[in-house]
Amino acid sequence: MNELSFARLEEIQQNEFIKAAIDRVGAGVVISDPGQEDNPMIYCNRGFEELTGYEAEEILGRNCRFLQGPDTNESQVQRIREGLDSKEPILLEIKNYRKDGTPFWNELQIFPVYISQMDQTYFVGVQKDVTQRREQEELIGHYLSEVKRLSTPIVPVEDNISVLPLVGTVDDERLQQMLEAVSHHVKETKEDYLIMDMSAVHSYNEAVHMGIYQMNQLLDLMGTTLVITGIKPTFAIQSAPYADFSELSLQTYASVKQALKQIPRRK
Repeated sequence: MNELSFARLEEIQQNEFIKAAIDRVGAGVVISDPGQEDNPMIYCNRGFEELTGYEAEEILGRNCRFLQGPDTNESQVQRIREGLDSKEPILLEIKNYRKDGTPFWNELQIFPVYISQMDQTYFVGVQKDVTQRREQEELIGHYLSEVKRLSTPIVPVEDNISVLPLVGTVDDERLQQMLEAVSHHVKETKEDYLIMDMSAVHSYNEAVHMGIYQMNQLLDLMGTTLVITGIKPTFAIQSAPYADFSELSLQTYASVKQALKQIPRRK
């Protein structure tokens, strides 16, 4: 065997080693050739076949867009196009579809590779199924939204009146949640009165005072009257460093029951 044959054999063995290694990386790997029309795939590893359900002979020579489907985000597709056009690395998560139509979340990484001997740039795409992680994140997000909702329960009691019972401690984060929830609720219901009951609030602090102040401003702009109930005698002392309720021109009552007796009803 001559020297050229030995070199060729070594090249073949090296390529087979690289191919075997890529097949074991635990992710889908594809290579596309932007030098050809429509940037077709010229290589895919076993991981890509397992991820998508397609065999190599079905997809080589095609553009990867066949993985897109009805719920694929078009803005993410546009980001991919722009990255390919500028030959910049891309990292994003996009909803793709397997051969059987099953959707999955694809953590897609694309980077250009320049081969100087060929004076040619190729794109290498690495794809990983992150559906389970995304579903967990969505579930956690749902739980957090539910916790926020439960921490700011707004209870309609009559046609034009709702009660917001505050329980425990009020801090800046809870204050923002409260303002958002009330704004959305009043916008939907067009109520005349919102009763903020403070009988279960632990202490009167600056966040509580700002909550009352900002809530009063918000509701005033929306045409709704804020009514405060459940003010404890100790709150009068604790509120001294901030301001007196009289400065806010608020209606205050000892209890929700008392407030409901005094608030006029729609005719």
